[in-house]
Amino acid sequence: MSRAIAVRAVEAFELAACAGQLERLYRQCFSTPPWLEPEERLARFHDRLDGHVSNPGAGGVLVSDGDELVGAIYGWPAGRELASGSPFDDALAAAAPPEIAQRLVAPAVVVAELMVDPRHQRRGIGRALLTRYVEEWPAAWLATHPEAPAATMYRQAGWRQEFEFAVDTRPMVVFTWQAPRRTAPSARRAVRG
Repeated sequence: MSRAIAVRAVEAFELAACAGQLERLYRQCFSTPPWLEPEERLARFHDRLDGHVSNPGAGGVLVSDGDELVGAIYGWPAGRELASGSPFDDALAAAAPPEIAQRLVAPAVVVAELMVDPRHQRRGIGRALLTRYVEEWPAAWLATHPEAPAATMYRQAGWRQEFEFAVDTRPMVVFTWQAPRRTAPSARRAVRG
């Protein structure tokens, strides 16, 4: 990596403004195994991005090397109920056991996409993006292909593999994360005297 690495938090409108760069990154990440997304799905990235950034509170973090976008993560605050109406949302809701479904709603944050240019992988960018994106939230969740190399990173970062499901025959696995509990100072230490 060069010295021109820049990391910046962005809001929905900034994600939309980077649609072309995000699509390039998406194609690099999801046209190869285990994803092997067909051209028709790759070509619909702009439509999915438009839907994603229309969620209230959508935002993310971008990593650039000079003028080139090399990493991105984005999502939005989860709603009070699981979403419905898309093949992904409907498949997820149908497969989620009730005790896990309650961890996929507010106050959790949804990680919709985490992408790192394959030429920049294995340098800690993905883990840094993930950590930064969820650091202010009490909980988070994401879905990925069970054979994706990132699944190992999620486990190593303390994410919990919960359940598998399929979307249009594509296997998926859900991971959840809980913020570490902060211990309050004991009453004894808090009282001076």
